[in-house]
Amino acid sequence: MNRANRTERVMAAVVGLLALLTGVGALALHHRQVDRPVLDPVVLDWVRRHPTPVRVGLVVLGLLAVFLGLRWAWRAARPEAHPDLVVDERLVITAKALAAAVRSDAEQVGGVTGAKVWVVGTPALRLRLTLRRGADVRAVWRELDDRVLARARRALGVTSLPAAVRLDLGAEERERVR
Repeated sequence: MNRANRTERVMAAVVGLLALLTGVGALALHHRQVDRPVLDPVVLDWVRRHPTPVRVGLVVLGLLAVFLGLRWAWRAARPEAHPDLVVDERLVITAKALAAAVRSDAEQVGGVTGAKVWVVGTPALRLRLTLRRGADVRAVWRELDDRVLARARRALGVTSLPAAVRLDLGAEERERVR
């Protein structure tokens, strides 16, 4: 229902885990041998004898990090997809048409003053309803499920249609002082 953030979460977890392991390793090495440098003298000697492969390796790692970071940022910033629904090879319901139909039905629910609807997933709905002040939330919820979402399920020919619903309470009308 929410934007698919699985890749971002996995990448953040991997980067965090690598940073944690590096920090724990450095602390363990420092704690175990206080008078010894973090990098082993044998490694430092090898690096001094082979500067070109080390520099090339570090540049490649840096470029890989930049590429992965840019790809990660691009994926996180790109617009969310609103897929059309293919009922059969001759019938395609556009995401805009389905969203407009559900929005029209949702605006007819008693107590609702405005509705916004998005089609996400395969298929799933995201609804944002603005309620009139003093509206009975349970009655709105019941009518939304029994009438609006049931009609959408029947129209699509599915038994289950996931929907994330956000209810916003309307602002109190201001009284003018005379």
